[in-house]
Amino acid sequence: MSLGYASRLSDREDLGGRLGDPELFESPYTVLVKAHVLADLIQAASSVIAFTGAGISTACGIPDFRGPQGVWTAQRKGLPMPKLQTSFVYAKPSLTHQALLGLLQSGKLRYICSQNVDSLHLRSGVSRDKIAELHGNCFAERCKKCKKEYVRDFEMDTVGFKLTGRHCTKPGCSGPLADHILDWEDALPNAEFEATKKHASSADLALCLGTSLQIIPAANLPLRTVKAGGKLAIINLQATPKDNKAAVVIHAKVDEIMAVVMQRLGVPIPLFMRTDQVLLSHIIMQGSPEQDNLKQEGTEQQEGRNRHRATPMDQSADAAATADTEQSLAAAAPAVAGTNSSNNDSNWGFTLCISSIHGSSCPMPMILSAHVSLQASATADVLPAAELSGEQLPWKLHRQCPGSLKEVTVLVQLTLVDAADADKRSHEFKYAIVRTQCRHPTTPGPSNNSSSSQRPRSSKQATNQQRQQEEQLDGSKVFSFITQMHDYATKQQELIAQLESAAKESRQEAAAQPAAPSAAPSKAKGRGRLGNSRQGSKWQQGIQTQAQHNQQNGVDGGDTGVVLSGQNGTSSSPGASPEVAQDSHADTDPGGASGGE
Repeated sequence: MSLGYASRLSDREDLGGRLGDPELFESPYTVLVKAHVLADLIQAASSVIAFTGAGISTACGIPDFRGPQGVWTAQRKGLPMPKLQTSFVYAKPSLTHQALLGLLQSGKLRYICSQNVDSLHLRSGVSRDKIAELHGNCFAERCKKCKKEYVRDFEMDTVGFKLTGRHCTKPGCSGPLADHILDWEDALPNAEFEATKKHASSADLALCLGTSLQIIPAANLPLRTVKAGGKLAIINLQATPKDNKAAVVIHAKVDEIMAVVMQRLGVPIPLFMRTDQVLLSHIIMQGSPEQDNLKQEGTEQQEGRNRHRATPMDQSADAAATADTEQSLAAAAPAVAGTNSSNNDSNWGFTLCISSIHGSSCPMPMILSAHVSLQASATADVLPAAELSGEQLPWKLHRQCPGSLKEVTVLVQLTLVDAADADKRSHEFKYAIVRTQCRHPTTPGPSNNSSSSQRPRSSKQATNQQRQQEEQLDGSKVFSFITQMHDYATKQQELIAQLESAAKESRQEAAAQPAAPSAAPSKAKGRGRLGNSRQGSKWQQGIQTQAQHNQQNGVDGGDTGVVLSGQNGTSSSPGASPEVAQDSHADTDPGGASGGE
């Protein structure tokens, strides 16, 4: 998961569960066969619930927690933290994220329970009522009063349900907002935990993807499906304590398996498309500007704005201070003298504001800069263009206009960060400012740099002030633009072709190996390796026991000779130690916030 998220958690030495267990890779032929069996299990089920962990996001460039190079593994060993290839803010969902969306849309998958906080399920297109985010969401904040949730396009600065400085915009509420991210000692969200229990108990199949299933109580939720008579399927590169309860266990990369599964089911993987938004607004000031405010200025250009920005945005200021620095457009507009606004020949001015739709001082993580050019109907050179950028938000532009000018057309060209697709890093919008009988004809106000500007005394006062400012706007418009798009069909076919080719080679190699000398069968210690052995008599033994095993589990593996399950006393996971389950104490992670996968 995100290193920024991990660093915000409180210090803790007991990280719970096992860390750094070796990754297990089964033969390509076995993986292909089990992928087909998994597809058949999904096809036969009338209701499926999915449980997801950090393993489904590693393909997005986000490290896991408990793998050999995981965040917690490195922390326990005293090693440097794993390298972050991208941040939560810019990450694209994986093929598995989109595949789960496709299964939801098909009606086969009914619910997702995730321990991830990266918001990639929601970004993929999953609706909020179809997912339980047991550990919270780094992009979400909730109202302490009415419980309304807001999902932002920027990460929260804190964890542990701390106040963010923003307030609920639900009519009649105005309650304070807090981050919705669990710290170590925080309890799981009860409503989502209960919803998961209900869906798990009614499902025919529990599908566990990229989760080590170590930290309880979350790790025990899939077993409710088994107890109710359903089946359990696990895809994970490490052995889990629940492998011996599963109808099929696959040690392979999740994207590889889901590519095969979706093709066999005939369910297309939906296109991923990310859409971001920006708010343009303005206030018109009528009258002759004071001499001090004749200067035409834009926000200073951000230093090094062309450098690579696919890293988390620096949000070092605390949330309360962020809320307190919100400035009104009215306050930022140039001060004016007492001139009669009804005189159409008098000069007038305006303040243009470019801001986040989530709040005037909120980050705009996908936008690097904005070039603003102004087209006037009566003059061509009075209103110069400007480049707006930098971390002082919102971006504002003040301009004075002659009385003969009735309308200004604003052309805004946004330049996006490198995390946007190469062909989507520039977007242009047109915005109109029309001179009106303004509500602010003679009200003097400090300029953007005035020392007389008054800061609100509290975050609540800042929110109320912001609402009053929004009511004073002379115009505003939200613009939407596509920043990322990805079709996984090509990737799916590549993964399938690679797996099928490797499976063919692995089966030919197994067939070419001489049969091992017959020997009296010995009692296996621990869990067996059925389902991933290609050598001699073990491979033949798998073929002989296949029919009986499949009949017991109600699945059809064809003539593959692969034993699929550990549910009836055998297991497809090699040598998982019993201590894995024993390490999962209820008191090691009461909330499960950072049990990590």
